[in-house]
Amino acid sequence: MKTNLAPLAVLALSALLISGCQVAPPQPPAAGTGTEQAQAQSPAVKPDPPPPPAEIPIPEDSLYPLLKAEFLLRERQFDPALAILTEQALKLDDAALARRALRLAEFRQDDAKSLTLAVRLSELDVGDAAAATTAMGLLIRAGRPEEALIFARTAKERGARINAPALLVSWDSLPPEKRRAVASAVEALAEDWPQDQDIAIAVAYLRRAQDDPERALAALEPVLAANPDEERALLLWSQIKLDIGAQQPFSLLQASVDRNPENEALRLQLARLLASAEVLDQAREQFAMLLTLSPRNGDYLFSLALIELEAKDYQAAKRNLQDLIGLGQRLNEAHYYLGRAHENLQEEEQAIEAYDQVGPGREFYDATRRAAELRLNSGETLEFRDGFRRSRARNPGQAEQLYAVEAEVLREIGEVELAIDVYTEALDLFPESMTLRYGRAMAHETLEDIPGMEQDLRAILELEPNNATTLNALGYTLTVHTDRYQEAAALIEKALELSPGEPAILDSLGWVYFKLGRFLQAVDLLTEAYSLFPDAEVAAHLGEALWASGKEQDALTVWRNSLEREPEASHVTDTLERLGVSLDPPAVD
Repeated sequence: MKTNLAPLAVLALSALLISGCQVAPPQPPAAGTGTEQAQAQSPAVKPDPPPPPAEIPIPEDSLYPLLKAEFLLRERQFDPALAILTEQALKLDDAALARRALRLAEFRQDDAKSLTLAVRLSELDVGDAAAATTAMGLLIRAGRPEEALIFARTAKERGARINAPALLVSWDSLPPEKRRAVASAVEALAEDWPQDQDIAIAVAYLRRAQDDPERALAALEPVLAANPDEERALLLWSQIKLDIGAQQPFSLLQASVDRNPENEALRLQLARLLASAEVLDQAREQFAMLLTLSPRNGDYLFSLALIELEAKDYQAAKRNLQDLIGLGQRLNEAHYYLGRAHENLQEEEQAIEAYDQVGPGREFYDATRRAAELRLNSGETLEFRDGFRRSRARNPGQAEQLYAVEAEVLREIGEVELAIDVYTEALDLFPESMTLRYGRAMAHETLEDIPGMEQDLRAILELEPNNATTLNALGYTLTVHTDRYQEAAALIEKALELSPGEPAILDSLGWVYFKLGRFLQAVDLLTEAYSLFPDAEVAAHLGEALWASGKEQDALTVWRNSLEREPEASHVTDTLERLGVSLDPPAVD
């Protein structure tokens, strides 16, 4: 077998190494004398063929891996082949190999390897603009715009067009120092390529992000002067005009649509902007025109139906949603919003029927909940339970969550014991479900069955000892309903270690410290919790801790501020009543 390896390798690797190992290109013949040129042009005299290109041999330790990769590709084992080709592309100075590996990585949608290989290819082939633009795009997708800008410049230097505005997609999530670096690099690109429209649009995006609308508009002026129908520039110009509350913010976009009445992309941008600005009548008109251009476009029909729902034209919304269902497009969304239209028209039976048609997806659980609530509102308790049973039978993969929805609806209407029955039935089928067990624990608390609640929470902690939410819930329950404060404090302290700075946990720990008489620590923790989450319950706790610490005026201020936000907040009013405190201003003599 060993004697046949070399010929096999040559055959298998021939396609791979066409340019990779024949790296010395043919040289043009040297200029000769006039006689020699005449002879070269004479049909009777043929020039000598150029010498074959010099070959660079494959290193011995790469021969077998490359051969193996070829056979893996023939067997359609793409991922192991890609791993080998990537390793070899990083090892060998062979642009063709790197390019082939990159194509395979892109085919496998492996962004990490694609980025590695694009960077490698850009290094190996200094004329490959596509490699630089690929590296730029992948770095943008990875949220690394400052590195992407390096390859943006490389691509421009190699003569490529770049999607410069994409460099700013992650601007809002960048820390200040990275924003400064990105802004500086984008401005530098604009200085070096002042006529580049893509970069000019990126500058406009940058200046809008920097809250400088006038300079953003100025950056767009030359772009729109050169190309009045440039879609991205028109869209950004309109958005900036909306930002500053300008009159007729859509005038340029509308003019472009008028010039290009069959340009669906432009008209769609106008329709969406009108809808986002709540200019509903004009948005409806534009979507209606889009449907004239593409009558079977379900996306246009769906958008028009949503606008009609927003405009409270429920009958029109129904017609369009029924047409959408007739087209067989976006069925789950169509049935869900058809149910919403029926519900707004007080057509409960039709709404339930529509909601029941919604399958697994984004709207599924809300549709199920709405159908259940409508059945309960109609007094159909048995049908309520049967509806969930049918849904679980149709969608067994969603059974656990459907049990949770059923129990939550029962808890919300005060049928807590029935909710516990549902949770118990579900836990027989899904004994390790944290969602179901935690839900039953909260139902036990509603019934003031603290032992039952503690049992469920501890069962969760047996499976997940570091579940911070459950640790906090158990600790707070023990604080409020028992005098086991030391045990509660230990649980909540562990929860805070796992989730530092979480307001709910800070509040729980502050409250248990208060119960333990550790007033100063309690005030510090509750103050931090209140600054992060000024909730009425936290305000009640903080006020009482301040009051007990002798800081009555501070306590009164916290309570007053909370009641100004939520006048009926029972946590605060109950605390005031229990302490015998009045917030009435003192009488003036």
